[in-house]
Amino acid sequence: MPMFGFDEQYAYYGVTPVDNQFILEYLPTATGDAVRVYLYGLMQCHHPQQSMTITQMARELSLSEEAVLTAYRHWERKGLVRRIADHPPAFRYVNIHQMTLTGGAVPVDQEYENFAAAVYGLFGNERRLHGAEMSRCYEWVEEMGLPAEVVLYLIREMIAQHGQNVAIKTIEKRAAMLAEEKAESVEDAEVILSRDKAVWDGSRAVIRRFGKRRYPSEDEQAMYRTWHVDWGFSQEDILAACAETVKGEPNFSYLGGILSRLRAEQKVKGVGSVLRQETDAAAPLKALLKVMRLPNVTANEGTLAVYNDMRALYPDSIILMAGKECARHGADFDGVMTTLKIWKRNGLETAEDVAAYMKQVDHMNDHLLALYDALGVKVKPNAADRRLLQQWMTGYGYDLAFVLACAPWAMGKEKPMAYLHTLLTRFHDKGVTTLEAARQERESYLQTLQSKPEKPAARPGKTVEQQQYTQREYAHTEDAMDALMKQWQEENGDA
Repeated sequence: MPMFGFDEQYAYYGVTPVDNQFILEYLPTATGDAVRVYLYGLMQCHHPQQSMTITQMARELSLSEEAVLTAYRHWERKGLVRRIADHPPAFRYVNIHQMTLTGGAVPVDQEYENFAAAVYGLFGNERRLHGAEMSRCYEWVEEMGLPAEVVLYLIREMIAQHGQNVAIKTIEKRAAMLAEEKAESVEDAEVILSRDKAVWDGSRAVIRRFGKRRYPSEDEQAMYRTWHVDWGFSQEDILAACAETVKGEPNFSYLGGILSRLRAEQKVKGVGSVLRQETDAAAPLKALLKVMRLPNVTANEGTLAVYNDMRALYPDSIILMAGKECARHGADFDGVMTTLKIWKRNGLETAEDVAAYMKQVDHMNDHLLALYDALGVKVKPNAADRRLLQQWMTGYGYDLAFVLACAPWAMGKEKPMAYLHTLLTRFHDKGVTTLEAARQERESYLQTLQSKPEKPAARPGKTVEQQQYTQREYAHTEDAMDALMKQWQEENGDA
């Protein structure tokens, strides 16, 4: 045990002398972490702890061990520290003041000094790097293993692209890329950076196509690199795809979605032509959606597939006619297909056939509206009622005036159209052709009903007037108009 020594708490309450030459010449250009490491190590020189290690020092300074070693490499380059051992690391601090007084020279890292001078020369007088930035640049040589000439070439190219104020962080990302691709010479770097320049130029071209005036971000360049390098899209094809972004807010994510779809469809070449063909294919569908005024339905893969099914039935012109009819009656997109199938089932082949059919439908609907008014009901015309009216007028030979005159006899019935059908069928079976004969037939029949004795109570059911007529069923065969009247049918059944 030595005869003299400091108390264990002496270091905590004592002081550590720091040479002013260090403060004036070396501290201003050093990183904060480097200064913290130097000062803490200096204190350890004056008040050494036998158990001090790099691990303990890193923990007490809240730094990583690598950060501590990086700081000491910086001071080694400056000649203020000498490493005397590696396992474990051990350092000796150089007394600058003593070296100066005795005329000694402070050892320096000449390779670092040459590198720093070259970097300062690249930036010129317009920008002076501080010590932390210079140390960071040299770490690309020491830590990433890049040759110094490659790093200098990289810095020169990045200044040419981004200007003197290019961020060291931005250059570092390119340095990491060169290290990852194992650039061992300036020639290697030229090849890699020329490809990277294409990414930069292409990214800027996309930004300009979006109508913006700024540099692309690192993330945007990474996305462009994926499209161009990994997926194989040319700049021309990427810019052609930008035209599709006008449908929303143009940005790189939107553009990436378009290119991803094209890649999945193996359409990475001739994108402009591909998109024009898609636009031409979607034009008829867009025209249909426009006449139908359906804001929530868009031209996409799903609706295009449905439209292609429609084309299997009819050409675009007739599909558009169906869309106009559906729009007139408030039908949705699916109603168009229903309408086309009904037209096909009815043997309609041409636009003239469809026009004549729809004219007839409109004519019959006008008749039905007058009939509904006479019956005292508020419903919309439907296919089943049109078929009934057609049967009465064409099959039975009754004109509309005759039908309307008979309608009040069915007013108030539970199913007035069914009741009227039964009534007119009886008249037809009896050979009734005039309104007067119809009145007489009905009055005669009512008198007959009144003169009949009541049936015994044990017998099921009381006979009512409707039951004396021939009951004929008529089924709904849903067509386009049926679809439009769906709600009415649910409320009124087959009537």
